[in-house]
Amino acid sequence: MNTSALNIGQNHDGTVCVVTLSGRIDSTNASDLMNQLTNLITSGEKSIVVDLGAVLYLTSAAFRALLVATDEAERNAAKFVLCSLGGHVRELFEMGGLLEVFTVHPSRAEAVAQLGLSKSTT
Repeated sequence: MNTSALNIGQNHDGTVCVVTLSGRIDSTNASDLMNQLTNLITSGEKSIVVDLGAVLYLTSAAFRALLVATDEAERNAAKFVLCSLGGHVRELFEMGGLLEVFTVHPSRAEAVAQLGLSKSTT
């Protein structure tokens, strides 16, 4: 397995769509990520968690893909959150001042629980 490639997995935990990313996100694959996330949102997903726990590295192209997806979620009244930022990836979010831009949960379980609660109370 090529650990530098981006792998995108997707499943549902109740009403929450969980997108699991692993590998590297850079200019060669960020548009694929952006397209997949925006397609999920425009197809009607209302609660999306992006798990970055297995991401080794990301570039500004990855941030752009996530920002575009966040904007698309807002336009479609969807919840879009990130989880499991660790190590070098978290440092990059901190350096870019992006922890305040995204909703970030420490773990997938916490993100899913929070979105599941907000879904049932609306």
